[in-house]
Amino acid sequence: MTAFSWFDPTTWPSMAPGTLNQPILPGWSFMTVNEGNSSDPAAEQRIVAGNSYGRQIGRMMDVVEELVKRDPEVAKTDAGKAFEALRKDVEAAKDGAKTDRLKKLMTDLKALKTADPQAFKALIDEV
Repeated sequence: MTAFSWFDPTTWPSMAPGTLNQPILPGWSFMTVNEGNSSDPAAEQRIVAGNSYGRQIGRMMDVVEELVKRDPEVAKTDAGKAFEALRKDVEAAKDGAKTDRLKKLMTDLKALKTADPQAFKALIDEV
């Protein structure tokens, strides 16, 4: 073990964990709505506060999917094929996010089982 020295940072005790995986501002977006990218930023911010862009696009994709089902010829067009590829990519991303959430849940449950078996049992009984 190396002796502590104020002049050698490699001898300083670590104040942070070896690894850190913590979301910063969960649910926050880096997208800024302003006069440069919106004709009515105040209205857009109100809309997005109640219905995220993802929700809005998802609903539109649902409608387009229904329209494509009603006219199978549309599915054969380049636009129809591109839409189907996009729909599959979105579903794969949603499935991946779900898998990540389940892995995190499993990690949290295992930690709870170790740290507080009674709370773990109460939770499992509730489910």
